[in-house]
Amino acid sequence: MPLALQSSQCSVCGKRGLVEGALIDSAKAWAFVTPSYTGDYQRCVLLCRSMDALLSGNWTHYIVVDRPHLAMFRHLQGPRRHVLVTDDILPGKMRLLFHMPFAGGRSVWWSKTAGLSIGWHLQQMVKIGIASQLSEDGLAYCDSDTFFLKPFDVAELIQNNKFRLYHSGVATQATSTPNPAYTRAALEMLDLPLDGSYYGYVDNFITWRRQSAIELQMRLGEKHDGQWQRAFRNRLRVSEYNLYGLYVDNLSQAETTHFHTAQLLCKTHWSRESMTPEKVVAFCQGLAPHQVMVGIQSFAGVDVALLSQQFEKVLNKGQLA
Repeated sequence: MPLALQSSQCSVCGKRGLVEGALIDSAKAWAFVTPSYTGDYQRCVLLCRSMDALLSGNWTHYIVVDRPHLAMFRHLQGPRRHVLVTDDILPGKMRLLFHMPFAGGRSVWWSKTAGLSIGWHLQQMVKIGIASQLSEDGLAYCDSDTFFLKPFDVAELIQNNKFRLYHSGVATQATSTPNPAYTRAALEMLDLPLDGSYYGYVDNFITWRRQSAIELQMRLGEKHDGQWQRAFRNRLRVSEYNLYGLYVDNLSQAETTHFHTAQLLCKTHWSRESMTPEKVVAFCQGLAPHQVMVGIQSFAGVDVALLSQQFEKVLNKGQLA
């Protein structure tokens, strides 16, 4: 296994919190997973362009769309990119009830095991379910409204044979987390006490160990005859990232499989507040040293052409600032 010694002389990698002397693993394969739909098509194209230009190492990109959207996305396939269909990933019989072109192409699904699933709720199950369909060592999740603005080597996601796991750095009571209803749901699904102190695990560039995600499926399936997706039934307020992080840190041997960091790789505009062009430019130029990509939620209404201009600056100048 080819391992590279990370030294303090690395002016770029060192800014992202790699421990001096840590071994980073260039052999491990990473699956980058992006659930998308027609409403985010142009943003997804920008993400693909940024990955092809700035992402290095052993990676393959998987875009997951509902079958009615396949024709639009299929041309994005290439040697390092595949377009998959939602119902080929999830176990059991997921039935597409109807497709909503008037709502940006979102779909409504039904199954006896998971119940009613809409849009992002189904995407959460896709992110967990895809672990059983792929063979890569690690899973990296980047939504289609994110894109890279700095070069990044996926080898940095493993240190000393441990997979990167983001958490908030400060443990709080479940009721004091940013989205307590989502935290409570994850704790109930995992049979963890509601009165404990827990970290948050949400970012727009999240990395998992694939085998741990499969073990999470098994854990969720213990109460549901092996059908882990039944744990999502009647739960529309669930965070797959919190679910994975809480499982790893509280129900697995995390110290042997993961290293923790509180550094966010993605700078995200979470608010529905609109952004002027000047604010968008300042936002993209204001990346912290450890941040490599930006995420501006599609509902903020920012023109994709303006975001593409920021990416073009990287191509033309090598770096924003």
